[in-house]
Amino acid sequence: GGHVEDSAVVFPVFAYHTSVNSTMTCNTRQLQVLDTVYSADSVEWCPVPGYLDVMVCGTYQLAPQEAASSAPDDSDTTSAPQMRLGRLLCYQLLNEEALHLSEFQRTELAAILDMKWCHCSLNDRPGLGVADAKGNLSLWTLQNGAAESDCYNDNGSRNMTQQCQVQVVEDGLVLSLDWSTGKQQSSEPAILTSDSKGQLTLCQVSPSTSDINIVSQWTAHDFEAWIGAFNYWEPTTVYSGGDDCRLKGWDIRTPCTHPTFVSKAHSMGVVSIHSNCLQEHCLATGSYDEHVLLWDTRNMKKAVADVHVGGGVWRLKWHHSNKDVLLAACMHNGFHILDVSKLAGGDPAVVASYMEHQSLAYGADWCKHPTSSAAMPPSGAAPGQSLVASCSFYDHSLQLWEWLS
Repeated sequence: GGHVEDSAVVFPVFAYHTSVNSTMTCNTRQLQVLDTVYSADSVEWCPVPGYLDVMVCGTYQLAPQEAASSAPDDSDTTSAPQMRLGRLLCYQLLNEEALHLSEFQRTELAAILDMKWCHCSLNDRPGLGVADAKGNLSLWTLQNGAAESDCYNDNGSRNMTQQCQVQVVEDGLVLSLDWSTGKQQSSEPAILTSDSKGQLTLCQVSPSTSDINIVSQWTAHDFEAWIGAFNYWEPTTVYSGGDDCRLKGWDIRTPCTHPTFVSKAHSMGVVSIHSNCLQEHCLATGSYDEHVLLWDTRNMKKAVADVHVGGGVWRLKWHHSNKDVLLAACMHNGFHILDVSKLAGGDPAVVASYMEHQSLAYGADWCKHPTSSAAMPPSGAAPGQSLVASCSFYDHSLQLWEWLS
């Protein structure tokens, strides 16, 4: 079914042979653990300068069944739809004695399945797209009341405000979204969504951020389209992954009646795709089959590398300043950091692991704030520290940690 919580059921439990040794887990250090109350599945650090200390977390909770079927005359109570509740949690990174997250806003919404920040500011403000279980894509902007120069102000006047929303699927869930702005900034950026009915939807945001318009929509997959993503270097190209185990490419200048390629390289549902902002032609994909595949987008017939990470790869995030470093959220098997430059020499790509979560590892992202990555070189893992936030589902946990490379 098209519910995030079902992924655990669909996904068989294998014996894990990953060579995650103790030295790798020593490379990470936990800084903070927060209880998100509802199940947490999405974490995104703001990429817009002046707001790099802001992080949002999205949550998803099935309301108790009895609440949904409280009508006494409803004889067929089993079919009462379960309400999916969500919260948008907003945090600021503070550095008082120790680095920690401080919540500045929480907003009740429909259950959130994915969120992404626009890579550039929209109408002079950071913009956040939110995908929810009612089939909506909504756009939020972050407003900052106090002096913006000091990122560590205890600033009570920051707030996230919804600007607009559009329903992209009826009786379905929006499962993912991506922005076209990874390399090419635009005052009218595009957003791609994927949904539980197997569709991709291309939307455009108006310059005033008051409207999201649907440009085109097409059926991309049988069953769920778990993930959609832009090629940031060539945003007329998008990719999608589905529960039909297919990875597909699309040219959005065409009617999208036929994909530009179909790959069966993954043996189970394809659930994560991320284009590398720092390296042209470089794409990473992940699947319930527990493999991360690396691709040269000029030849999608065969992956250039294959890394087995011992858990379904729900999210992949390339590092914002190091082209070789990739963060993977691996469901049953924690979070792993890969250095893909090691693959050429035949060395293991997993250079660090974070195994402190007690449940499905779903959301993860790199903090872009300079305090966390000032020492990070542009390629090849070298001494430095990177700050990561990650979240896990059933134990509703949000954690802040650092990679001591």
